[in-house]
Amino acid sequence: MSRLDAWRYRLHTWMSRKRFEENLDAELDFHRQLETARQLDTGLSPEEARFATMRKMGSTARYKDEVRRAAGLERLDSVRQDIQFAWRGLKREPLFASFIILTLALGIGANSSIFSVVDRLLLRGPDHVVDPHRLVRFYQTEQPRGQPEYSSAYLGYAAYTIMARETPGLEGAAAYSTTGQTSGAGIDARPIQVSAVTASFFPLLGIRPERGRFFTSLEDTTTGAQHVAVIANRFWRSVRGKDPAILGKAIDVGGEQYTIIGVAPAGFTGAELEPVDVWIPMSLLGARVTDDWTTTWTAQWLRVIGRIRPGASRGQVEAQATRGFLRANREADSTSRYRMSVAPLSADTEGKDSIEARVSRWLVGVTALVLLIACANVVNLLLARTMRRHREVAVRLALGAGQGRLIRLFLIEGLMLSAIAGVLSLAVAWGLGKAIRTVFLPDIEWSALPVDGRVLGITGLVALGTGILVGIVPAIRLSGSNLTTSLKTGIREGGGRHATARQFLTAGQTAISVVLLVGAGLFVQSLRNIENLDLGIEPEHVLAVSVSWPSRRGMNDSARALDRASETRFYRLALERVSTLVEVERASLSVGLPFRSYFSVGLNVPGWDSIPRVAGGQPNISAITSDYFSTVGTPVLRGRQFAPSDREGSEPVAIVSDLMARTLWPGRDPLNQCLLIGEDSACSRVVGVVGDVHRHALREPETMHYYIPMGQEHGFGGTTLLVRPKGSLKGMEREIRRALLEENPGAGYIGIQSMQEIIDPQVRPWRLGATVFSLAGLLALLVAAVGLYSVLSYLIAQRKHEIGIRLALGARASSISALILRSSLSMVAAGIVIGTIAALIGSRYVGSLLFDTSPRDTSSYLIGAGTLVIIALLACLPPAHRANRIRPMEALRSE
Repeated sequence: MSRLDAWRYRLHTWMSRKRFEENLDAELDFHRQLETARQLDTGLSPEEARFATMRKMGSTARYKDEVRRAAGLERLDSVRQDIQFAWRGLKREPLFASFIILTLALGIGANSSIFSVVDRLLLRGPDHVVDPHRLVRFYQTEQPRGQPEYSSAYLGYAAYTIMARETPGLEGAAAYSTTGQTSGAGIDARPIQVSAVTASFFPLLGIRPERGRFFTSLEDTTTGAQHVAVIANRFWRSVRGKDPAILGKAIDVGGEQYTIIGVAPAGFTGAELEPVDVWIPMSLLGARVTDDWTTTWTAQWLRVIGRIRPGASRGQVEAQATRGFLRANREADSTSRYRMSVAPLSADTEGKDSIEARVSRWLVGVTALVLLIACANVVNLLLARTMRRHREVAVRLALGAGQGRLIRLFLIEGLMLSAIAGVLSLAVAWGLGKAIRTVFLPDIEWSALPVDGRVLGITGLVALGTGILVGIVPAIRLSGSNLTTSLKTGIREGGGRHATARQFLTAGQTAISVVLLVGAGLFVQSLRNIENLDLGIEPEHVLAVSVSWPSRRGMNDSARALDRASETRFYRLALERVSTLVEVERASLSVGLPFRSYFSVGLNVPGWDSIPRVAGGQPNISAITSDYFSTVGTPVLRGRQFAPSDREGSEPVAIVSDLMARTLWPGRDPLNQCLLIGEDSACSRVVGVVGDVHRHALREPETMHYYIPMGQEHGFGGTTLLVRPKGSLKGMEREIRRALLEENPGAGYIGIQSMQEIIDPQVRPWRLGATVFSLAGLLALLVAAVGLYSVLSYLIAQRKHEIGIRLALGARASSISALILRSSLSMVAAGIVIGTIAALIGSRYVGSLLFDTSPRDTSSYLIGAGTLVIIALLACLPPAHRANRIRPMEALRSE
């Protein structure tokens, strides 16, 4: 039966019952008139006729009650009465109800917002992809002799062809590479994300275009690829105004014209979650990388994915891919062990769970703890509130109300509170979800709203479970009350067992608060360590300026050389022009930039048969101008920087990193040593040693690095202008962009961002963890303080008679305060002990998420416990002061 048919059946049943009642009432009225007339005909007195009628009608009314009971209407009436009674009870205490609803709304909303994040990162997968759990990404895993192994998601086209051809466990394979490009030129230029994909990419993912078609294998040939493009739905709507005649029109990508042949479905971003604007055939981008891009194994710039066949395992696919890779790759270093591995699409570039995914999983647990604290606090308040209703419950039981009816009453009250809180939690989920997306995960394509159907479903389930929990606990506690004792005693004796339950819940709240505060302390310490991390550069003081240039595809060698010379001349002039700006302290050029791009070329060192391998792999190279190290803030440890005279045609020189100097020339002076770089046999003399620099990530194995003067590089390119302002970075973008456009009005898009902005995506997971843990800890502190305050307030009300006797017998006010504080701090101390033990147990699982921070960092535990003690004292002082002001005579007279 469908949902619509079920609702039709219920409506029909209700209408049938309504007609039955109406007919029964009409029949009763008819019998009443008939009986009256008959009695009058027999000559009975009015009193006798009335008695006979009432007796007859009594049996008929009982018949009506039996019919109503059989039809289930009596149960519905009782439920309706319970709902009305619960609603009236909440209306009588608006502040109490509002606080409970707000507490539950915060807890439920936090869980819903984090679920929307985890759903996008881990559960749902890329939009429109068919069976994403069967898709895997390939990694080249290498283990140098005597070193730990490391994996990379970047492969060459030759490796892709091996994966596609010699892996029977796959239904198919595809490769892609996403880069930033430019559309347009001059002031009209705009940055776009372009993904070059093989023709098998869209069929492998199971995607259908919203308009037009995808390109075919004939349009992606390595010798005659066509300039066709598929644009993203978002790009079509926002940039092209949802043009219905978009197919067949041209789009500029990197200075080349492409014909739009299709529009991707809304929300589709490819195999990853980062936004993409345009997809082009792989062969068009490959030709820009290197001439032998289809056969070389050293140009590793692609990501390869495959779909596992039903019945095949990941282990089988890895073994098959490894055999094919080792058989085909003759350039594999014999000093290292190689293998191919696979991982889900959500894995990072090393084949592991991304830090965002791991932090998101922990945030699910954090928000669950927040909801648990909220539920404990609400149950605590409801238990305290039920102390005043103790006699009411006893009277209900004495008058015949069953325990089931009583449990139902409290359950309805709990469900009513959670239902209202669930509606309000949607606003919390919307606001918190938007904040997390905007501030912490801006690089993710969010195709759905912060509150969609899946979030609504999980919110409803959480609200239902919360309502059952907060309603059933007080009901069970009260339904087990002793009837005779409850009717005889007053408030001062009503609820000793409930006080114990409330104390237990308060200790539990305190324990969870300790766990959250310790977690917040650990993540804040990790974030502080990241901010204080020595990267070898000063990213907060440097601007990176990049200018996009048209592709040289189709040019002959001489035209390509002229164009490259023109580009080099532009950068030299741009450097001179920017250096003269008043606001600029230093400026330089670099080919290869930390956290953005790096290169490796063939390197030989006299005295070594092969370059010693370190954990970070082979040495990286950069080409720089003279003021580079002063601009980025890398210290020169020995020797000198490059001079302006170190350029093309001058003596080949090099500067090495400290790790490279210690590795290649241990115990010797690295200055004036020789490096044989690339295919040239000329010796590059080492003239300086500089500090080590992080090249790829905040966490990375040690990597050797060396630098050569710009103009002496061969086989790699991609220049970046680096600027170090004298003051703030703000406002410099406009001046730099104006200066560069004056030098070349037809230049492509000029991208300007600080080095810190380039690094920030790697910092955001820890910032997200620190923020959410801290907010959860503060919320837990607030809820725990309110819970402790309410428990003490009701305990004082319960023990008012006892306190009055103590005062009448001569007890001092200070002893009463000590009694109250001792009872409260004992609950807090128990919670701190339990929470500390729980945090220590859980610390072993959170260690991988921390950055240079021990999961058993003593300061985090001490700060968490100390903060709770201070908050507990502040929450205890008002009730303790109120207990001192109790007058003995009033307390002894009170019931």
